[in-house]
Amino acid sequence: MTCVFPHALAAEAANGFKLASVITGDGIHSSTGSVSREGSMVLTTWLSGDKVRVDFDAGPDMRGRILRDKDHAWLIRPNSHQAIPAGGVAIGRVTKLDPKRPCWDLGFPCQELEGKTIAGRPATGWRYRHAERGGPHGTDQGEFWIDAATGVVLAFDARDLAEHRYRMQTVSFEQVGVDDAVFAIPGSVSVPSGQRHR
Repeated sequence: MTCVFPHALAAEAANGFKLASVITGDGIHSSTGSVSREGSMVLTTWLSGDKVRVDFDAGPDMRGRILRDKDHAWLIRPNSHQAIPAGGVAIGRVTKLDPKRPCWDLGFPCQELEGKTIAGRPATGWRYRHAERGGPHGTDQGEFWIDAATGVVLAFDARDLAEHRYRMQTVSFEQVGVDDAVFAIPGSVSVPSGQRHR
C-alpha cells in the first residue's frame, strides 16, 4: 500500500500536459508587420480535457494568449482589457487527436508514416492533403506527428492554401497537474456579451 499510494497521487496530479514548441515559416509575420522570409513563433501550450491555453510570441506585434474550450476561443493581447473572439484563429486549434484515428474528427483522410521520437516521446507520423484550413496551424497539406500514447500534436511540416510553409517542433513535453485557473480569462479582461470562458 505504501508503494502504490504515491503513484496514485502522482497520476491524479498529472491531469494535463505542458509543451514548449517553436513554429517557423515564411507565413509568420515579422515585428514590422511584413512577411519575412522565415519567421519564428515560440509557443507554450497547456492542455487539460477540452481546455487549451497557448501563449505565443513572434515579436512585439505578434504575441498574446489563446484560450479555447469546446464552446469558445478567445485571444488576449498584452496590455489589452478586452478578449477578442478567436474561433477563426489557427493557433491552438489542433492540439490533441485520437491516437488511433487522428484525422477522423478533422474530416479528411491521412496516411500513416514512419514514427520517430520527439521531445523524448514516441510519436506516430501522418500525411494529409486537401484539408483546406483544417490541418495543424490552419494548413491544407503536409505531415504531422502526434504522441503515440496521448495524441498530443508534437510536430508538423505543412503548407497552407497560400503555399506558406510552417514547421513546428516540440522541445519539451511534460505531464503535469494543471489547475483550472491556468485557463481562466483574467479578471481585468472583459468578454463580449458578458460570456466568460469556462
